[in-house]
Amino acid sequence: MTAPQDFVRSMIEQDVLRFGDFTLKSGKQSPYFFNLGNVDNGPGLLELGRSFADCISANGLQPEVLFGPAYKGIPFVVATAIAFAERGVLVEVAHNRKEAKGYGEGGWLVGAELADRRVVMIDDVVVDGSTKIESAELIRNEGGILAGIVIGIDRLEYVNESQTASEALAAQLHVEIYSVATLEDVLPVLRDEPSYADNYRAMSDYATQTCKIGT
Repeated sequence: MTAPQDFVRSMIEQDVLRFGDFTLKSGKQSPYFFNLGNVDNGPGLLELGRSFADCISANGLQPEVLFGPAYKGIPFVVATAIAFAERGVLVEVAHNRKEAKGYGEGGWLVGAELADRRVVMIDDVVVDGSTKIESAELIRNEGGILAGIVIGIDRLEYVNESQTASEALAAQLHVEIYSVATLEDVLPVLRDEPSYADNYRAMSDYATQTCKIGT
């Protein structure tokens, strides 16, 4: 089972988790950025797939199909399906197209059939949720049963007075959202590494002002 703080350390080493001054998709300024698209080699993808598989198994999601939102989510579901195969578990994969294909098999969907099957969506993070909403609609329109969404890291940021982005999206889609790690797992890693002292202060201030932590 992947320990959340070990996952955070690995993501820092692979330049997935970066610290500085970033503008998010939502337009907000952030002292960190999490981009799983930076995992660009076999060993890194295998480790990532195992981390997602651990999270999926630990939460009893039992997927028949893993769905990756195009384009970034496609290698995530492939790597996770391979990690399950290592354990003797067969899980199929599917993803959407950005544009419907008008020839051949056509349509928006690539990969496994979804109808009447348990589907788990995998992505890196929730910011505004638009990609997950579109993907959830496609899964359900194809007859799939959306059993859960698993993300790499939960930023725990409030989008209203009472809900984080993940909580608001979960309520909108009527599905649970799980994460391999959360912002609360990032802070101790930075705190314990002297070279990240400035980043730790910036992250702590940001978390106190905008995130649901310590609850």
